Amino acid sequence: MLSALLRSFQLSQSESLVFEQCVRDGIRPASFIAKRLELPRNTVRGILDALVQKGLIVRSRRANQHLYAPESCDGIRRLILSRREEIELEISEQLSLLEESEAELTSATRSSARPRIRFYEGYEGLRRVYEDTLTTKEAIRSWGSFDANRSILPKYFRSYYSRRAKKGIPMRSIHPETPLAREHHRRDKKELRKSVLIDKSHFDISPEIQVYNDKVNIVSGKDRLGIIIESREIADAMRQIFELSFVGATELNKKTPKQKRKTRKDSGSREV
Repeated sequence: MLSALLRSFQLSQSESLVFEQCVRDGIRPASFIAKRLELPRNTVRGILDALVQKGLIVRSRRANQHLYAPESCDGIRRLILSRREEIELEISEQLSLLEESEAELTSATRSSARPRIRFYEGYEGLRRVYEDTLTTKEAIRSWGSFDANRSILPKYFRSYYSRRAKKGIPMRSIHPETPLAREHHRRDKKELRKSVLIDKSHFDISPEIQVYNDKVNIVSGKDRLGIIIESREIADAMRQIFELSFVGATELNKKTPKQKRKTRKDSGSREV
């Protein structure tokens, strides 16, 4: 049990060895303890003085000689209780300082905290991801496919576009060009959207990626998986990537031969 007590004080192996020898020998000079342990006297004296500083050994003087003995149980008990009071006081002070610094810390952690990532599965999970976009205070930027969206949640998107528009949330988006995409493109003003359609030979994706507030979401209909990443740094980076994409998509559209655009428009379906 004595060895367990000494471990609780985080004593080194040599400190524990010297202390246990003191327990066996009682009040002795360093030279006597060193001889019993077969260690250099200066080494043992240094260890004894360290144990005195820790409150486990008592040093006294007789004539010209220093004597060392273990502290009494009552003395060690007072030492432990004193440490407990110091720790409790330190904790109390730290909690008080934390309360005073809470506003500053909260602001800092919001800006620098690790990204929060939430996963949603199933059709209901996908709806929850899209519903979160309706909380945005800014325009939504999106890469996506109208056809993929309609294939996974046909009834949901009939109301989603109109509800987003009624909330006054604009969208800028890039889509693969299909008959359904051309139909929605003609409804951009009504659905509060500015979209660019790109020939599927250049751009053909099925997952949707949206950027809004400090968030980026990714929705995969095939995997029935939605992810929301909440990070100011990542969202800012994705916004810049979108702006470059939007400029590039617009320029690419300008280079598409007029006859090809007319043919695609004339063959477009009006089914939504």
